[in-house]
Amino acid sequence: MRHIIIVDRVHPFLSEALSEKGFCCETDMTYTYDSFLSAPDQFEGLVIRSRFRIDARLLDSKPSLRFIVRIGSGVENIDVSYARQCGVEVLSTPEGNANAVAEHCLGLLMAALRHLASADKEVRAGAWLREKNKGTEIASHTYGLIGYGHTGPAFAQVLKALGAQVYAYDRFHPIPEQAVATPATLEDICQCCDVISLHVNYIEENAYFINDTFIQQVSQPFILLNTSRGLVVDTAAVVRNLQAGKILFAGLDVLEYESTQLKNLPKEVWPEAMELLSRMDNVILTPHVGGQTLESERRHAEFAFRKIQQFYEA
Repeated sequence: MRHIIIVDRVHPFLSEALSEKGFCCETDMTYTYDSFLSAPDQFEGLVIRSRFRIDARLLDSKPSLRFIVRIGSGVENIDVSYARQCGVEVLSTPEGNANAVAEHCLGLLMAALRHLASADKEVRAGAWLREKNKGTEIASHTYGLIGYGHTGPAFAQVLKALGAQVYAYDRFHPIPEQAVATPATLEDICQCCDVISLHVNYIEENAYFINDTFIQQVSQPFILLNTSRGLVVDTAAVVRNLQAGKILFAGLDVLEYESTQLKNLPKEVWPEAMELLSRMDNVILTPHVGGQTLESERRHAEFAFRKIQQFYEA
């Protein structure tokens, strides 16, 4: 019997579909790193989000493990290189939440262009500032997407449908000429775009991708959106450039200070940059929920099931 353990929140479709195919599928969301480390070596597959890290020590304790499915896109909590050395396949489901993230990007963008958060605050305080809150339309801006894996094309599709000019750059994967977004260099994006949206995974090469040097290369004041990973952005640099007016607005669904379990620091230990960011009116912050919808939960499970099937059919 092929034994798979699910240790994180996953749509029930996955366990139901696996059971129908003859897998022994167990769900236990009480596991911690230490308790899983000492658990019997009886699982061929592990399904996880970000409940605990999967490092060399844990992998060595489970020689029967053949694959890991990370529900979602990033695999920062998994030592992928060591897993592969151990013959363990690492799978993920970035396709599952692409539409959800694209819609969240649109929400952040609308907050920036139409002053939604600040206008709401003003009305609640008794102010009625119609002229001050006059906005601009999506089609009047030029968009640069950095990263074009799954969420980048989904956001490009949304923007194109609203009449926008969209450019995209991906350092690892060439963008086909027939893509929704126009292929561009990073220099092109810095020269012509006044909205820059990040759609990259976190790897060492992407640490602080958005920093003072990058920001100064952008030829005009711009809006920054980040729904990818927090460590891609130097928060202190963003704060400085928000204060200086080089960044007009920042819509951030992810933060530099998140752990691999996707939890932010407690407020009492926030660094100065986080404290300043939280008090700015030209910033909107959400708690890493861009990809979290009822629909994406189901799609993640469907893609996970499909990839597990493909793993056994290979």
